[in-house]
Amino acid sequence: MSSEEELEKRLQKNALAIEELAIRIEAHNRQIDELLNTLNVSPEQLSTFIEKKEHFTAENWKALQELDQALEEKLKRELDNIHNPLKTKKTQAERNIQPHWLFVR
Repeated sequence: MSSEEELEKRLQKNALAIEELAIRIEAHNRQIDELLNTLNVSPEQLSTFIEKKEHFTAENWKALQELDQALEEKLKRELDNIHNPLKTKKTQAERNIQPHWLFVR
């Protein structure tokens, strides 16, 4: 399999993963909208409520802050680990690696 075919296959796989993620995001957005309608509040009102420490017990506030930090770290880690085949191909081109060579660290 040539490197271009492999690159195309990876791009298709990434496109499929992005499409699946978009579907999951849409489902989550519908669930959020249903919750907000059930509670009869706007997203801004909910955000304002969640941001104020006095609305929670000390334990709940600490747990909420830990969850927020864990989500931020997970998002950063996932963003850092996104595979970019175009960047890989560019890096290999800059290194003058011939297609028949094996890269060894």
